[in-house]
Amino acid sequence: MLMILMPLISLPLLSKSWFISSSFLLLSIPFVLISFTNPYPWTTTMSSLFSVDLMSSTLIILTLWISSLMIMASYKIKHNHNMPKNFIIMCLSLSISLILTFSSSNLFMFYIFFETSLIPILILILTWGYQPERLQASMYLMMYTLTASLPMLVMIFLIYSKNNHLSFLMSSWLSPFPNMMNIWWFILILAFLVKMPMFSLHLWLPKAHVEAPVAGSMILAGVLLKLGTYGLMRMSLIFTFMNKQSSSIITPLALWGAVVTSLICIRQTDLKALIAYSSIGHMGILLAGILSSTEWGWQGAMAMMIAHGLSSSALFLLANTTYELTHTRSIFLTKGMIIVFPTLTLWWFIATAANMAAPPSINLLSEILLITATLSQTTYLAIFLMLLSFLTAAYSLFLFASTQHGATTSTSISLPPLNSSFFLNSTLHLVPIFLLILKPELICNWL
Repeated sequence: MLMILMPLISLPLLSKSWFISSSFLLLSIPFVLISFTNPYPWTTTMSSLFSVDLMSSTLIILTLWISSLMIMASYKIKHNHNMPKNFIIMCLSLSISLILTFSSSNLFMFYIFFETSLIPILILILTWGYQPERLQASMYLMMYTLTASLPMLVMIFLIYSKNNHLSFLMSSWLSPFPNMMNIWWFILILAFLVKMPMFSLHLWLPKAHVEAPVAGSMILAGVLLKLGTYGLMRMSLIFTFMNKQSSSIITPLALWGAVVTSLICIRQTDLKALIAYSSIGHMGILLAGILSSTEWGWQGAMAMMIAHGLSSSALFLLANTTYELTHTRSIFLTKGMIIVFPTLTLWWFIATAANMAAPPSINLLSEILLITATLSQTTYLAIFLMLLSFLTAAYSLFLFASTQHGATTSTSISLPPLNSSFFLNSTLHLVPIFLLILKPELICNWL
């Protein structure tokens, strides 16, 4: 892991840091793939505080992949001389903090880097955001995250006082409050539920996505939301008995919220807001799978994390490309793009098909596993799952049909051509979604 982190720190000092940073992040992935060949469940790579297993290695690869693509998608910042070196520093700082978060084998170190990742994304939104409302969006993001994280810090200290260690490598942890199990467990995982985010704790997400630059939206949807699911899965592996007690309350709320946000998507007119609300729906069914505490549920959760990370990041890339061409995010003002840019329509179709879990994408496999795991706990949730599957397809088709078909508006006349970096970026986003279905055990068999 040091072979990856040390060069990352020095990359902004190079004169051609933009191209080299994007290339180095991609070329670092083979070093992480070495951990897939290790026969032991944990491989200590730095110290007793930092270790990786198959789950963390997969998410580190996702971080490197999305980080490279977000730098590639933000070339306009370099072209306009909008503080490009500072932008690279923020992107690499965010990548390093995410890699260290996924590599932490100590709960306290995990918390430190979990919170550290908030600083670069706030700077990205405040400095390179589009509208004055980015100040409000940053305030929402900071207040939600810190308000939920401070109680978690208190619980970490209480867990340490009870166990005398915070290592994920030790499977035997004692509960700090045996008589108040549900209360302390909810306080501990509240920060993860906000980061995912779960419905009713999600108000910061649409605001942050709408005001963030394309790089902020891509890394936020692709990786940062996965910090919540990763942390919840790590703690669930230690306190496995707690999911059974809390799932009867949290799972119906998460699925009901997923249905509500899917209905909101159908009524959205802003491209980025629609994609942001769709992430809340996907995180709802992912949360239900984790709380099922079944092997299928956790395998499906891992597959959904990778599938959603790639597909949602691709959708934000396409939304930003459409915005740069038409200078609007309104669905009603971007009609008829199939006439002007038929190749762009092809990428929109592939991305929306993956978002609605159409075969042969890895999204379909993840939803099958998650739905099966959820129904194995109770069949009463079938109505929510049916509505969610239908509404996901409905708003995905609505998004595609509204932007690509219809009469061409005046904003679509005499638009500049698409550049080659967009096609490369779209290919690197969407092709892995369909290739992973050929060997899904790469991301599913981490248990």
